[in-house]
Amino acid sequence: MGSRTDQNFLPSLDNLALVSCQNDRVSEHARVIDEAALYAVDAWVVALDVGGSGSRLVAEFGNPTDAQRISLSGRAVKVNHDGSDAPAVVASLCQSFNAWAARMGHHGMSDGSTAPVASAAVGITGLTSLVSNPLEVHDILARELRTNRTAVAGDALTAHLGALRGRAGAVLSVGTGAVAFGYDGVSRWRRADGWGHLLGDLGAGVWVGGEALRAAGRYHDGATRGASKVLLEAAVAKFGLIESWPNQFYKNEQRAKQLASMAPEVIIAAAQGDETSINILEQAGRHLADTLSSALGNGIPPLASTTGRLVQEESPLTVALTKQLSEDRPEVSLVPSAGSPLDGALHLARRLRDAPQSVAGFRPWLTVRVDGHHTLRETPADLGASDTLAAKLSATELPGDELQ
Repeated sequence: MGSRTDQNFLPSLDNLALVSCQNDRVSEHARVIDEAALYAVDAWVVALDVGGSGSRLVAEFGNPTDAQRISLSGRAVKVNHDGSDAPAVVASLCQSFNAWAARMGHHGMSDGSTAPVASAAVGITGLTSLVSNPLEVHDILARELRTNRTAVAGDALTAHLGALRGRAGAVLSVGTGAVAFGYDGVSRWRRADGWGHLLGDLGAGVWVGGEALRAAGRYHDGATRGASKVLLEAAVAKFGLIESWPNQFYKNEQRAKQLASMAPEVIIAAAQGDETSINILEQAGRHLADTLSSALGNGIPPLASTTGRLVQEESPLTVALTKQLSEDRPEVSLVPSAGSPLDGALHLARRLRDAPQSVAGFRPWLTVRVDGHHTLRETPADLGASDTLAAKLSATELPGDELQ
């Protein structure tokens, strides 16, 4: 992940010029792009992806057509009653980058400790729910990398940018939860689902796992419809006797992740021919197709992709998703994901380098700091799938776990 240097990730100068014309700032915008182009040759662009299964940093130096590129890895975030320690993970990765640059004596370091960095962007799992102060991450990036252009985003935003290489369309992210975002290529976003396991996340890992436990319980109780002996055996092996399940789940703050851990067992059982498991996955696929279709609202081009481990390999879920989407929206082109959330973070960092005025923040899913100032849209809450949201960039993130 993140070993590709792809010019298609770069913003179109023609499109940027068009935006400038619409805002009557053509000459100023051109000057900014020229200065950024000169600056970019002599500085690094840094992108980070920080999640529940690990963290990664990728940095590029020089002309984008012939850039030097390095990749570093770090630990996963830890979650406790205070939330996520993602800021500490970001700091550690940045320090590792500085240590590497110092060892290499790299590219004009003025003080012997820090390589010049033009811009930095990070995608973080649980940004809106588990990170108490996202603005602290800006401070860390600025302090450790000594850059005045930073972006902090939820990982569903960077997943969208990576999957479609920044193009307009909709991306469905499926992990523990499920959320889809549609983007019109100019300024408008549309969200579907992402409401958490009590109110939504239909078809996601948490939904599949919950349906599996219901099927296990029905078999235990002697029901015949929607029951599964295979799933009962798998669940008992994972969680213990069924009598202990209510206490385990109802009192567990991490029950969404715990429920989602059953999703791989359903896929295995379906591959072995368990009809109940097949039915669960097919229904999940139909739910997810509905979510993706909802994100492809008016003004969103008919281009779509999916990300997340549950949709990476063919299963009854992916077959049903594709079939339902083609029936409901035959005009939509469903394409493979073209990149990872780390690729999306790199795209965002490049935009900050090349045209920082074109990147507007959108609380709480993206905050942007340029020259010490935040560009924040002060919308207090997401209005949901029934509304089209206006912003340069916006998204929400999935709860992080091994399914993402």
